[in-house]
Amino acid sequence: MRVWLYIFALFLYKQILGIVSVFHSKAKKWNNGQKHVWEGLESAFENNRKPVAWFHTASMGEFEQGKPIIDAFSNEYPNYFILVTFFSPSGYEVRKNAPGIDYVSYLPFDGASTSKRFLDLVNPSMVFFVKYEFWYFYLHELKKRNINTILVSAIFRKNQLFFKWYGGFFRNILTSFEQIFVQDESSKEMLNGIDIQHVTLGGDTRFDRVLANLRTAQAWSFMSEFVGENEFVVLGSVWDADMDCLIPIINSGKFPFKWVVVPHEINESTLNSWESKIQVDVCYSKRGNLDANAKVLFVNEVGRLSSLYRGALFAYIGGAFGAGLHNTLEAAVFGPTVFFGNKNFEKFNEAVALVNLGLAFPVANSQELEEKMLEMYHSEDLLVQKQVQSRQFVAAHAGATACIMNYVRKFLGHPYAE
Repeated sequence: MRVWLYIFALFLYKQILGIVSVFHSKAKKWNNGQKHVWEGLESAFENNRKPVAWFHTASMGEFEQGKPIIDAFSNEYPNYFILVTFFSPSGYEVRKNAPGIDYVSYLPFDGASTSKRFLDLVNPSMVFFVKYEFWYFYLHELKKRNINTILVSAIFRKNQLFFKWYGGFFRNILTSFEQIFVQDESSKEMLNGIDIQHVTLGGDTRFDRVLANLRTAQAWSFMSEFVGENEFVVLGSVWDADMDCLIPIINSGKFPFKWVVVPHEINESTLNSWESKIQVDVCYSKRGNLDANAKVLFVNEVGRLSSLYRGALFAYIGGAFGAGLHNTLEAAVFGPTVFFGNKNFEKFNEAVALVNLGLAFPVANSQELEEKMLEMYHSEDLLVQKQVQSRQFVAAHAGATACIMNYVRKFLGHPYAE
């Protein structure tokens, strides 16, 4: 793709988002964020005299992958100004006031003049792009200015444009990175196959992230009161298709569980629809209407999920019946047996590994899920064994952050060296 085609594609994308924003809340938030992005950035950097480390994370998932590096970098280089940018509102809205970060912003839309204006203002000393998003003008300008830019926790697949005969434009973008840290050997081999040699097998920083969460997760009194002495199941990041599978099991009464339901997107009409189909008492966390008799808790607030899996017997992770499975590691580190839909999970290495180890189970429908849950529930020894194995699996794959920070020290120097 030539640059002019890329520019035209960006123009169309921006126009479409502008039109869609009239009736789509997420697009509207992005559009409004772009309108005010410069005044926020100019205010944040007007009097900054610190060197800047810029982390770009497309959305919430990428932020969670980047957070271990952000934390490690902040601890070792406290004199740096930490800037985090998002493309998606779903990440920005949740983390715009994240502690330990000097400023959180939308990334101004890619363009030749935009990238120059942004870099003139921010003037980063080092840049981290997390996993995805390859903005041509930003990366081209960073390379032109010799600003050390690395891609972390990246993963590549054969169907991506980089590996097509016509993908020269995208392959060229990869040369803008000083170093690319990939999650798996397959990604490294594919990049080497198109003559991209500045690649390091670093692993997935999400393992480090969830291990840190295991150590620091705080109990939530509202949920503790809801659960009481009962066994419970967490349904994390679920969508309509997931709840179609789960609601018949909740209604069956075959399990003496409390059910903690965390929707991927909080939408009152969706929650009302689910509640209307559930035949047991329901309560909501944000409404504060704790009912001792309720069997189902809807967590209709953000930022809770990652700590809710502690103590859960089972966890069901949403998304696989739709666009793709959500984060299974958040659950696995706490040890519950994990379930998810049997469709769109194969591209997630950690999910496939959990399945191969017998620590997670993809299911096609309610009947299959119920049968597997009953089998597991009536084998206490097996449940305990899988809890131990699940935690061991996560611990064994940690260390990506240390690998990346070793590179950072080579470039910036050891912070404690005199």
